[in-house]
Amino acid sequence: MPQRMPSRVLLYIALFVVMRGLAAPAAARAIEPAPPDDARRRIALDLAEEGRCEAALPELRAVESQPPSDAEVERAIGRCEIRLQDFRRAIAALESARSLDPGAPDDDVLLAIARYHAGDVAGSASALERAAARTPDRPEVVLYQGLVAFALAEYEVASERLETVSRLSERPAGPVGPFYLGRALALLGQRERALAAYRRVLDEWPGSPWAEQAARALAALERSDEPAVWGAVEVGFEHDDNALLRGRGVGRPGEIAGQSDQRAYWFVDLGAMLFERETVSSGVLLRYAGSEHHDLERFDTHAPGATLWLDHALGVADLSMRWRYDFDTAWIDAQSITDEVFVLSHALTAQVQKPWERGAVSIASVSVGFDDYRYDRRDLVVVDAPACPPDAPCSPAGVDELSATDRDGVGWGISLRHREPLPTPLSWLSEPWIEGEYLYESFAAKGREYDHQRHQIELGIGARLPLDLLLRVSGRYAYVPYANPSVFPDPSDVVDGQPYFLDPSARREQETGLRISLQRAFGEHVLVTARYARTRNHSTADVFSYTRDLIGLSVRIALGG
Repeated sequence: MPQRMPSRVLLYIALFVVMRGLAAPAAARAIEPAPPDDARRRIALDLAEEGRCEAALPELRAVESQPPSDAEVERAIGRCEIRLQDFRRAIAALESARSLDPGAPDDDVLLAIARYHAGDVAGSASALERAAARTPDRPEVVLYQGLVAFALAEYEVASERLETVSRLSERPAGPVGPFYLGRALALLGQRERALAAYRRVLDEWPGSPWAEQAARALAALERSDEPAVWGAVEVGFEHDDNALLRGRGVGRPGEIAGQSDQRAYWFVDLGAMLFERETVSSGVLLRYAGSEHHDLERFDTHAPGATLWLDHALGVADLSMRWRYDFDTAWIDAQSITDEVFVLSHALTAQVQKPWERGAVSIASVSVGFDDYRYDRRDLVVVDAPACPPDAPCSPAGVDELSATDRDGVGWGISLRHREPLPTPLSWLSEPWIEGEYLYESFAAKGREYDHQRHQIELGIGARLPLDLLLRVSGRYAYVPYANPSVFPDPSDVVDGQPYFLDPSARREQETGLRISLQRAFGEHVLVTARYARTRNHSTADVFSYTRDLIGLSVRIALGG
């Protein structure tokens, strides 16, 4: 889907310009000679007024630690922390300055800025209300009134405030006013006025990051009368050293030469936006995945599916919500579409996304799904004791393999994922990030074999390398307690002519995984990916214990959107 939110980096660029403007009146004041015991304080304040905050902050903190409390020092700390984008510390310092000097005109404006960029939209609105009572036409006040109204989805108010600030001779943050004016007008359906606002950004600030975003928004708006449609095709090849998922001690069917194999695979996606309104949009995605094995043709797969989603901006703290319905099906070793389906799957997911400062994002999800397996399981039936044939094993009396292995069932899950940009430790690395996710799942199957819970933790890191290569590395650990003992014996316990032993304790599994990928984009439409994945599953039932290594290469071509 097209990205609808501009990069927060743009707001930080605008913030720098705003802070430079706010610092100007202070820098313009005449500096009187300071007494010797005030020299460190004066030097620290001078550094802050010059914008040299990395040098100023240690000195300001040292002065702050000496009584008495000083509103001017706290205010300078607040300004510098805003410049350095540590908004929580900025808020603490500015609240202290405000309590020490309640009549100072700048504190509420600075607090509004810090709280807005910290994600506290309500706190920013309160500070702006106090600031507007003193200086209602101050450009910074009008600008952030517009930005706060936009964040609260009050687009009429936002457009009025941003249009006002765009007309002022003193324009804080340059293009930020007309850019967000364009966004507000577009969401209000005022297409021509929105186009004019974006064109103004292009005309008056050419070559800037804002102009690049405005050009994209302008192109998208000019295409808005056309249905938004996109598609992609991915073709790949991979080697799988355990395509059978062969467990510990499990034999191999005589007609199969080995457990490893190579396969070609492909994905085809076709998506379209169904509608886009002020705060609501909806779309549909059709997909088809398939694979063709070199040797293990019985695992050839055809898997069509579809997704329908509805996005809604909640209007509070940049929160957005997505409702998603997924339908998937798969044929395995099928000669035609009339063959029996292997599985049908339905899932409904509710997802809330929260962007944070510096490009961080958190996503919380709740999902529920139903799986309907249609494959033939009659070959799993084993004769019960005491009627053991001499040339085959038998199961303990009373074990119904056909019923126990019915995987049809309902599952639900919750997950919380957070992604955070990192400082750049090396000059040849760019855009480093780290992310983590906790996932809980519960599944209730018709058959006792597959009732289980899953607790999973996954951690990942990534960065952009030289030659514009994107590296991603992630690892996961999952603990999977099953509700019942397994009906599958350990291979070492199977003896012809005798009932085999079944472990009376409930099955337990621990799964670890590693994934490494290296990607390179060629232009806007082609993406090449090399990947390696390793999975190790340790189960108290040997047939489910396995190790699997995958290595592959794919090319993805995407158009539209």
